[in-house]
Amino acid sequence: MAVSMGSRTGLPAGWARRGAVVARVRRGGAAARAGVRVDDRLLAVNGLQPRDAIDLADAAAGDEVVLTLARDERVETVRATRSPAEDLGLEFAAPTLDGVRRCANACAFCFIDGLPEGMRNTLYIRDDDYRYSFLYGSFVTLTNLRADDEDRICFQRLSPLRVSVHATDLAVRRQVLANPHAPDILTQLDRLGAAGIEFHTQVVLVPGVNDGLVLARTIEDLAARYPVVRSVAVVPVGLTRHSHTAGLRTLTPADAARALDECGRWQRRLRGGLGVRFVYPSDELYLLARRRFPPASHYDDYPQLQNGVGLVPLFLAQWRRVRRRLPAAVSPRRVLWVCGQAMERALRLVAAEMAAVEGLTVEVATVANAFFGTGVTVSGLLTGADVARALADRPADRIVLPRAMFDAAGERTLDDFTLADLAARLPGAVYVGQTAKDLLEATCAA
Repeated sequence: MAVSMGSRTGLPAGWARRGAVVARVRRGGAAARAGVRVDDRLLAVNGLQPRDAIDLADAAAGDEVVLTLARDERVETVRATRSPAEDLGLEFAAPTLDGVRRCANACAFCFIDGLPEGMRNTLYIRDDDYRYSFLYGSFVTLTNLRADDEDRICFQRLSPLRVSVHATDLAVRRQVLANPHAPDILTQLDRLGAAGIEFHTQVVLVPGVNDGLVLARTIEDLAARYPVVRSVAVVPVGLTRHSHTAGLRTLTPADAARALDECGRWQRRLRGGLGVRFVYPSDELYLLARRRFPPASHYDDYPQLQNGVGLVPLFLAQWRRVRRRLPAAVSPRRVLWVCGQAMERALRLVAAEMAAVEGLTVEVATVANAFFGTGVTVSGLLTGADVARALADRPADRIVLPRAMFDAAGERTLDDFTLADLAARLPGAVYVGQTAKDLLEATCAA
């Protein structure tokens, strides 16, 4: 039961705008049982004002949690009782309740700066927030850390973090980031690493800038810090037709081949010393260089999967495990599998095996990315408009869309189509899938 702790009278000015707005209360959860409602503002947890979801989890430890809320121009407190394994069951509009840490860099290849109008509003925020790195695995540069941020990272053990290094040569890194004040990344990694913080890193490869000898030095410097630095992904710079390229260019097949050769040399060397390959080229490099993917075992425990590294080999490995579930026959149907160009090769291999199922016709519908430019090949950057246009005249009973083209909630595309909006413009029943198992079930289920 909620117990009133006072009214607006005598409270600090602007108190009703403070706190984090509750966006969702999970039915049957601890907060719901305590009477928390959507649109309540969370002011404090056990007397402490949380800055973000990390603070919320720390402050809410224990079997009984006191929540201070702003509701209907009053301050209320409620007591939530829960089991040890149960969370509060609250969701907020953003996990950082005190705002988002903005980026201090001006990278010429910045995806955000090159976005056109008409996309989801949240996409235009140039965030570089270490908390998003800890919570969701996004990559940050650590160029905007204050001393108190480092203290907090160490105190709360916010590990692992994912860091865009690009180059360990300070002058080159500052050039890539277009930030003459960027601190020395190796000093930062060493200082935080001494407190037990670990990192997964990435190099966005810009031809003529941080490739060649610069890349070799970067891999060597980071490998010398294993296991504080757990892995390095090498991914090609991505330029769209909206990018402000400032003289940059994308990698050629020859550039990609040289990068793969360099990574391969380091993998062979590091595998013996570290027990892992440590440096992992992105799937795009193999596609660009027109080379076969290595077996799934080459990715160790897939430390860079959130970065899209190893997705194609993993998908094929998953398929080899689930294909034994293929039915002998299904009711007659034509199914379209939608993807970007990067997944086309793998999906065609799987579709060829599907041909053995009586009554089933599977076609891979590869969508060229007109919105960002045909050089953008990943399914995660497909827009609803491009998919609707590509499938407008293709008959189908079922369409399977890639989960990656939707937001974290699985509801909206980059150009703000809802799943329902898109389904209304497509022929056939629409399914969404992420894994080989999803694809099999969406295709063959009755």
